[in-house]
Amino acid sequence: MNKQLMDTGKLKHILFTRKLTENHYEFGKGIGLSLQDYPFIDIELSDLPKETIENLKTNENASWIFTSKNSVKSLLKSFPDISNYSNRKCFAVGEKTAEELRKLNFEVVVPEHHNALSLVDRLEQESSGIPYYYFSGNMRRKTITNFFNENEIKYQEIECYITHLIQPDLKIDQFDAICFCSPSAVHSFFSKYQIREDIPCIAIGNTTAVKLLDYTENVAMSERTNIYSMLEICNEYLNS
Repeated sequence: MNKQLMDTGKLKHILFTRKLTENHYEFGKGIGLSLQDYPFIDIELSDLPKETIENLKTNENASWIFTSKNSVKSLLKSFPDISNYSNRKCFAVGEKTAEELRKLNFEVVVPEHHNALSLVDRLEQESSGIPYYYFSGNMRRKTITNFFNENEIKYQEIECYITHLIQPDLKIDQFDAICFCSPSAVHSFFSKYQIREDIPCIAIGNTTAVKLLDYTENVAMSERTNIYSMLEICNEYLNS
């Protein structure tokens, strides 16, 4: 259920397109922001086939690629003893995804920039002939698979989760800024709504910011990939 803190009439109204915690609300109120959260996507973790799990166990030479922590959570759901195979080389786009893997005792390679293009640049430095398992969602871009196909690199893509779009009925013009935490949420939102040019859109990271630029030029990106940093950017934009 959506929550909204008491509005004093002076607070700026911010829409988050994902669920927030009570601490987020309190932090926002403390810096002059009135928050509302309405998730625009829902993630369904897939049950992976037993054959896929067996292949992951036996193919010791393959490296693993994760572009979302949802992929890690899905794999753990179907592969509960995954920590016993933490000797596999892992690549992760972004520190949040890497953190999920480190909890499972994996050593993780994270590209310089947290996006698929930077990952591709990193993979180009790897030894030739190494196969890959690429754990993805149903709405992923083709950057990584195109790289594999163009360079004739052996890989298997494993779809680990499904992103369902949610599009609640809102009066968008009542908000002073809109915050996005994934490209999928951007796609879901702008599939239903248009916004005024003066409403800033705040992105949690580079990939989300790039997706926003398909719809608006008024885009800002938080310095760190967390909600508090996004709230600080909103405050900087609206209350300075």
